[in-house]
Amino acid sequence: MSAVLAPIKPAERIWVVGAINGDHGALRAVHQKLAERITPGDRLVYLGNYWGDGTAESVVATINELLLFRRYFIALDGVDIADIAFLRGAAEEMLSKLQQIQFAPNPGEVFDWMLTRGIAGTTRAYGFDPAHVQSIMRQGAHAISQWTSQFSDALRRHSGHSALLSDLKHAAYTTDGRLIFVHAGLDGSRPLTGQTDTFWWGGSMFEAITERYYDCARIVRGASLSQTGLQEREFTLSVDGGAGRGGVLIALALDGQGKIIEQVTSGA
Repeated sequence: MSAVLAPIKPAERIWVVGAINGDHGALRAVHQKLAERITPGDRLVYLGNYWGDGTAESVVATINELLLFRRYFIALDGVDIADIAFLRGAAEEMLSKLQQIQFAPNPGEVFDWMLTRGIAGTTRAYGFDPAHVQSIMRQGAHAISQWTSQFSDALRRHSGHSALLSDLKHAAYTTDGRLIFVHAGLDGSRPLTGQTDTFWWGGSMFEAITERYYDCARIVRGASLSQTGLQEREFTLSVDGGAGRGGVLIALALDGQGKIIEQVTSGA
């Protein structure tokens, strides 16, 4: 499990970016503002949901934009590759599972469930009509396996997309234990290494946290189904501005205790 957790060195400023949901315009606007503010010595954590249910063009452009800004940040003198972390969001968890959906007990039902959670835009982004895929999911294991192979090939044809997906971390933490970064949820009764799929689907557990989690000063998440906007509580911080769903993308600079130093959004 430790291989999928990203250790981050403490810093005076740690930038976090909330759920993007395939909203290229919002991400581009935030990156333009970040480029004027982020400096060597800062850290940068993306909190998941890069792919989303936007247009095919917007979803592809969002991933390309992430790759370009990663290159820009790492190219700054004094910045190390370990200074940036990308967390796996629910969208990326579904995307990974979609490429192996032929092994699911009920692929049709699983895909229908994914459609209710935004996989349609991701499917379209790589050249496939969701309605047609829906019909394939009911044609048996052989037809589904052929489709997943085609889908994976289409993903690989977009430079860097598969590599980014395979490099995503389940969660991140500062090595002094003061800050933890998750996508959507965290079970306060379990250690980070025992969270299973709570990081993606345990939003209600996150919202129920009212006590300190081990020695952590603050747990930061990027996606919320029930509470969009900046939600700041004693031990938690939620950074979902509703990007890709009619809202804005939020990025925050936090100090070593999780206090907000600076905020930028995709809005004016």
